[in-house]
Amino acid sequence: MTDLQSPLRYLPHMQSPELLHMGLSPMPTTAWIEPDADALLFYRHKLQQRQRLGQRVWQALPESMPAQVETTRLLAAHLQRDYPALYSTRGQMLRCADGEFTVPLESSEPLWNSSLWIADDLVLMEPRDREYVLTAASLCSPSHWRLEDKFDRSMSAIHEVIPGFDTALQPRIERFFAHLRVEHPVVRHNWSLQKGNALCARPGEESGDAAGELYYRSERQSLRRLPKTGAIVFTIRVYLHPLAALASVPGAIVQLLAAIDACSPALYEYKGFAAVEDALAAWRGDSDSDSR
Repeated sequence: MTDLQSPLRYLPHMQSPELLHMGLSPMPTTAWIEPDADALLFYRHKLQQRQRLGQRVWQALPESMPAQVETTRLLAAHLQRDYPALYSTRGQMLRCADGEFTVPLESSEPLWNSSLWIADDLVLMEPRDREYVLTAASLCSPSHWRLEDKFDRSMSAIHEVIPGFDTALQPRIERFFAHLRVEHPVVRHNWSLQKGNALCARPGEESGDAAGELYYRSERQSLRRLPKTGAIVFTIRVYLHPLAALASVPGAIVQLLAAIDACSPALYEYKGFAAVEDALAAWRGDSDSDSR
């Protein structure tokens, strides 16, 4: 795919080197979504992935429809109110000025349709038997996970593959989901590395040029409770930058390598660092030279 145009904005490993952490910060509702010049690229990408992968990028339980509709209406109002220069309505269509494209305001697949308005993927979590379950998702840019493996599963089941998650984060996340308030949405950041610049990084599938350039992949994730249905909307915006771009930021490469080396063996394997260690070797040499 074409390189994203977004500037180097988020380097979460420099704020917190720990890979297993919640890292939640308050988020104004006016900053729920962050539109930028990549809108058209993501719009085309999502249409391509839906055509290529079908239900592997879009699934929804019938009972999720009220939360889907509520998400759609809340998102449409947010985009037009907080970004009037970028989003406007023309009849029954929502126009995105950044990419000069239009998408219907309503659809029989509300969450999928509204995900086309923005770069972010959209995931709905709803309460069931004292746990939150993934009931609907438009997921075209997954970071090494597959929707079909997580759909209609609880938070604990979704994260059971992450080494150390059950003891380090599971109890805290359950409390957070139970107490997240409508008026207090939050944002967090995640990061990983990959070879090639593919947005759709599904495990077990080709996710870019396996012998290609090393990329830094960061995610801006927001969580917001819907006022009517009580569902939680999870948004995921992926940023991809060549690792070389980080060299312009003092300390970025050194701190990245330190965070990788601090991982437990199990987490190191889970995050896929072993698969890119050969590409990191050159950066380790440069880092040693810089530190001398």
